[in-house]
Amino acid sequence: MKHWHRKFLAIGMLTGLGLSAAVPTGRVVATGVGVAVYESELEAAYRRYVMAQATLGVDVSPLVEKAIQKQLLNDLIMQRLLDRRAQAGDRTKAEADAGKQYNELKSTFLTDDAFRLHLESKGMTLAVFRKQLRIELLADTVARRELQSRVQTKESDLLKFFNDRNAKGQWNVPEQAKVAEVFISLVDPSTNLRLNPDARASKQALAAKVFAKAAAGIDFKQLVKQFSENPLTKQVAGELVLVAGQVEAKVEKSVLALKVNQICPPVESEQGFHIVKMLEHKPARKKPYAEVRNDIREYLQAEAYGKALPIYFKQLKKESSVRVLLAD
Repeated sequence: MKHWHRKFLAIGMLTGLGLSAAVPTGRVVATGVGVAVYESELEAAYRRYVMAQATLGVDVSPLVEKAIQKQLLNDLIMQRLLDRRAQAGDRTKAEADAGKQYNELKSTFLTDDAFRLHLESKGMTLAVFRKQLRIELLADTVARRELQSRVQTKESDLLKFFNDRNAKGQWNVPEQAKVAEVFISLVDPSTNLRLNPDARASKQALAAKVFAKAAAGIDFKQLVKQFSENPLTKQVAGELVLVAGQVEAKVEKSVLALKVNQICPPVESEQGFHIVKMLEHKPARKKPYAEVRNDIREYLQAEAYGKALPIYFKQLKKESSVRVLLAD
């Protein structure tokens, strides 16, 4: 329910939204008061879109080329109209937000070179990408400021939404438990088939041995490290969250009956034996209004924003006498 104000970016920066060329060339494909988009700019936008889709393994069909170009052109027009309405504070905020988002995205890559190569695969240099971030976030900031009065929600609207969804059980939180588990698999990892009877008996004996050690007071984390066959949870001391209704019934029943720090005897499922220690238990509950109020407000604002934006865009184009000259 977050980032409602960014929904107007129909095709976002990571899907190849184009930038203005340094020196636009070709015929004008959109014009208006203070607005001109050139053919070369739209072609660059489309190339970046196609390249971005290719990195996702998607081939863009020529049948949708015109529709995509039309959307890209709308985005370019929108950005330029909003740029003309930007105030000094808008530009300062957009610059700061762009720097922050650039660094956050770059931090998700192991090296600077990996980040650079990722952008180049989408047809962008580092400088082009940073510039596009500033353009998009400036448009975001201006649109959000100018439409703020149209997306405000009343407390009565929030309460009505809460009560309506409460009647449908949306705010129900199921019983859940944070546990640590030693898992002894009954499935051959090479074939993904259940083990034969002799092998299953051996695994059952191992599970009983592990439980005996746990009952005798051996550190459970050490038992996880030594015996657990779940490679994912083994790296985090066997810890996981069990949610009622999302696991096999007999496993759920045995685990949720435990008290904190209590360990259950091995429970067999289709996958294997589970020796589980209860770490934290949370009963089922309903989320109170105070807990979800902000999420509801953001959701309703996003909904209102989605309705207001096309009208706002149409108004801006009319005020600037924008004409689209792109052939159908």
